Amino acid sequence: MKRKKPQISVHLNQNQSALDVFIRADVDEYDVNGFLFSDEIMDHLPISDVEIAGCIFINCRFYNCEFEGVSFHNCIFKNCDFSFLNMSQGTISNSEIIESNFTGLNLTYGVMNQVLFRSSVCRHANLSQTRITDTSFEHTDLTSASIDSTRLKNVEFHNCDLTSVDFSHTSLRGIDLRSNRLDRIVFFGGELEGAVIDRRQAISLVELLGIRVEDD
Repeated sequence: MKRKKPQISVHLNQNQSALDVFIRADVDEYDVNGFLFSDEIMDHLPISDVEIAGCIFINCRFYNCEFEGVSFHNCIFKNCDFSFLNMSQGTISNSEIIESNFTGLNLTYGVMNQVLFRSSVCRHANLSQTRITDTSFEHTDLTSASIDSTRLKNVEFHNCDLTSVDFSHTSLRGIDLRSNRLDRIVFFGGELEGAVIDRRQAISLVELLGIRVEDD
């Protein structure tokens, strides 16, 4: 997949705390652009409709933050913990999420475009009714995530744990699932039409439908 790399300036502002920058942006209604945030810790911060662009987050811990309608564009997250981040109606685009924890991410009714998740955790993420395009999930734990009623276009899953993921009402046509763990995924049947799976996965999925497979 051809995916745009994040476009980030070589001259980043490193001298302001994320808390000060985000609160000021929320109150004064301006965008956050061109910052390097390292070793920052925030808890339950509420901001809305702020665009955060061209920023790098390293070793940051943002817990239970309310970022409704917030947009991350051209950003890199490395070794971060953004557990239970509420980004309903938000956007993540042209960004990379590497070795980071986004457990409980809520991006319902949002957009994910040109994003790379690598060696990350997105357990219990809620991506229902989200538009996801040109995005790769690599070596990522999506256990019990909700990806139902979601529009997927040019989306790849490589060596991911998709155990108990809810794919109901989401078409997986054209997606190669062979390298992924598919135990107990939720589907009604039509979602898998046109997807690529291996023989072992096929037997497991048939058993989910209550069909008993026996050799002659």
